[in-house]
Amino acid sequence: MTTPNNLPAELSSFVGREPQLAELRRLLRRSRLITLTGPGGAGKTRLALRLATDVLSHHPDGVWLVELAALTDAGLLDQTIAAACGIIEKRERPVIEVLLEGLAGRRSLLVLDGCEHLVDPSAATVSRLLRSCKELTILVTSREPIGVAGELIWRTPSLSVPRVSEAGHPELLLESEAVRLFVERARLSRPGFELDETESAAVAQICTRLEGIPLAIELAAGLSRVMSLEEIRDRLQDRFRLLTGGSRSALPRHQTLRQAVDWSYGLLRPDESALFARLGLFAGGFELAAAEALAGPTSADRGWLLPVLTRLVDKSLVAAEPAGHGRTRYRMLDTIREYALEKLQESDEAEARQLHAQYFLRWCTKATAELRSTDQLQWLERLDDERANIRLALGWSLVEHPDDALILTAAMGNYWHMRRQFAEGVAWLDQVLDLPSSNDEARANALLARVRMNWRHGDDAGAWRDAKELVDLSRRLGLRFQLAGALTILGLLSCRNDDWDGADRYHSEALQVARELGDHQRAAASLNNLALGLSERKEHRSALGLLEQALEEVRLAGDRFNAGIMLDSLARVNLRLGDYSSARRHYLEALAISVDFNDAVNIAVCLEGMALIAVVERSATRAIALMAAAEGLRAAVGDEPTPDWRLEVDAGLAAARATVGAQAAEAARKEGAAMSIQEAVRFAIGVAPAPTRINGSRLTGRETEVATLIADGLTNAEIAKRLRMAARTADAHVEHIRNKLGLRSRSQIAVWAHQRLGKA
Repeated sequence: MTTPNNLPAELSSFVGREPQLAELRRLLRRSRLITLTGPGGAGKTRLALRLATDVLSHHPDGVWLVELAALTDAGLLDQTIAAACGIIEKRERPVIEVLLEGLAGRRSLLVLDGCEHLVDPSAATVSRLLRSCKELTILVTSREPIGVAGELIWRTPSLSVPRVSEAGHPELLLESEAVRLFVERARLSRPGFELDETESAAVAQICTRLEGIPLAIELAAGLSRVMSLEEIRDRLQDRFRLLTGGSRSALPRHQTLRQAVDWSYGLLRPDESALFARLGLFAGGFELAAAEALAGPTSADRGWLLPVLTRLVDKSLVAAEPAGHGRTRYRMLDTIREYALEKLQESDEAEARQLHAQYFLRWCTKATAELRSTDQLQWLERLDDERANIRLALGWSLVEHPDDALILTAAMGNYWHMRRQFAEGVAWLDQVLDLPSSNDEARANALLARVRMNWRHGDDAGAWRDAKELVDLSRRLGLRFQLAGALTILGLLSCRNDDWDGADRYHSEALQVARELGDHQRAAASLNNLALGLSERKEHRSALGLLEQALEEVRLAGDRFNAGIMLDSLARVNLRLGDYSSARRHYLEALAISVDFNDAVNIAVCLEGMALIAVVERSATRAIALMAAAEGLRAAVGDEPTPDWRLEVDAGLAAARATVGAQAAEAARKEGAAMSIQEAVRFAIGVAPAPTRINGSRLTGRETEVATLIADGLTNAEIAKRLRMAARTADAHVEHIRNKLGLRSRSQIAVWAHQRLGKA
């Protein structure tokens, strides 16, 4: 028996959403009210209709779609629902009573589509329906929850978008829901359209820039009849003007991307729309305190902001996500943010940008201080989150408030140094230091930041110039901390020039200044530098004593990041002394710390040190693999080893190569070069052997066999039989292949095998 319903026939194919549909079907079995929320164009209606079609058999008394988007009179809500359900009104009886009577005892499903402009009356009606009709289930689509007891709120996600690495492979791209939708809709405009290698990159970029928003992708695909894919991609910068011309039969709010967002914006109260526009300033998300700062410096009571922000989250214009360390981070989709920025430009953009820049100036000053605290890792990660906002603040301050830009850039110096982002740091510092400024202390801080990065990047002339200016400026102004930093760089540069007397003099004065300041970290750095200078002059025992003091100092400060660097120095000197057991112990501890901080440079140094130990232990191929892995890490971040360390590593590599044949050495090099950072660390510490690879892949030999058979079209059971293994073992191999290669399906494995293993 067919379930009575009024669901419309699908005029175009439904793409993707299989996991979401499966989850929603499960939820409908245990919840009588589910509200699908999400921003305009997220695909709530289409998903709800497909879900309703899937569960028709579970609601034998009827599945009824009630379209509410066009309803402007809340007083007609009950009549609209009754009409959709085929319930006849009765004279002199309230419609709600007739509706309750008509649905009582029936196993029915109501789909209330588009309730966001009728939230309060919808909530009242839904509440009465659920209380009186025990067998009734209701599915709501709305840009905000309706707020009824027992409501299960389900946020509609965007479609999956492709990975950047898949751009040149059409078969892999089609695993993305967004790409499949684009292709399906493009075929309606361009019959015979096929995704090939010449157009796949443009399609991938379009779907990624549109963030998997179904409406936006459908509109973009529709343009393929009048524009090339490259033209569509290039014009997406002005997406609201570009993405127009949807189906005339669709509701007006679904005909263009702008109308979809206009509909949501038009439902906002004045305080909501004002905050919404200002929040568009934030790039990459924001925290509550940052949003409060945009309320303005004269707002004494900012308690009003959180309730307004909460309503914007409820209306699907802002998303709230956990960010670690007990924090919540808010963000807008780029499409929504672009619209918000347009609205901001119509009002008080200059004031809002100034408040934004001033907030991040204060915040970065605090964050920089915390990078020297025991909470440095947490603050380093918070700075990672705020990079896009800080760049915006820097760009605005450079033009409007150069002195603020100088202070902000100087404050970022330690972050750029710890994250090894030397090129970006120097680029910003060059700009601000070329501007006139009356703030000498800020200039000194900026010079200190640049001199450290120029030294690390190998610009000795620039580092020497800045350090000499910084010494003069610091002595004149009595800036002791900055003076210690400048003396340290002069000492390091003197070492590079084999001026050992000058190096000792500079490092000793820097140590004295640090002691006077009570600065454990600065003292540790000076002790470390003095020790490495002694070690280069073969005075390893003296160096060892200074390094043990340095490690004690840095641990007193609770500075784990620099403890990793001191441990590397200790390991290096122990290595030179022939105490390989101590060297290994220090390298392993340094590796553990550097992995926590994702410090690729120090990880590379430690891998090279472990490789030199392997050379001594006659594990030549292991040494070659570790050195190749380290070289790959350095190349990825644009780092070069110091000249003295490079000599040691090159000598060790030559010794390792001399003990094995050229073919074995090359195989070991390829093995190491193919390792991820996680694999290299695990290999170095002995947790896992080097993975056996074929054709440079990350798979073992057996996994390669399995991938080849998948490409031949064999099922897991057939693979198990062919390779004489248990079925569960074949299943495990397939799962390992997917995890190692980052693939999502057997078809992707097959494509990978064709491309990488030469499988015909």
